[in-house]
Amino acid sequence: MEAIELHRYDEEFLAGIAKKQLLIAVNQKTGAALGYHERGWCAQQDANVRWQRASGEAELLSYTVTRRAYSPDFPVPLVHGLVELEEGPRLICRIETDAPESVQVGMTLKADFDDKGLIFRTARSRAAHTAGRKTDRTTVNQSKPMAA
Repeated sequence: MEAIELHRYDEEFLAGIAKKQLLIAVNQKTGAALGYHERGWCAQQDANVRWQRASGEAELLSYTVTRRAYSPDFPVPLVHGLVELEEGPRLICRIETDAPESVQVGMTLKADFDDKGLIFRTARSRAAHTAGRKTDRTTVNQSKPMAA
């Protein structure tokens, strides 16, 4: 089997995962998060790039459910997804769920770690929480007649 050579930025990212930290590369001059898969920024001088912890908040952009086991370490059904971190970078990840049929594009996820590495779990975002409260109030107000 041929050895895979990792780019120094991949090594930095994976070192963070080993420490149970989700790290993102940031341009020190602009403060902009640099994408994991967009390699144009790798040409920047290392002095312009710093690594910082990501919030871990993400939105699910796409996903797939694997129902055929490929390893005893990963029982099926296994959900993989493309997420966009709150800071902007996108990455492919595992999504932990007891009900793959409940996974939906647009749902809010939160980064976490298990014995195999990075994983995302469902999370209720502040916006969804606030929207839920507004919806609840609206429903209550609509179901009760207003006093004159």
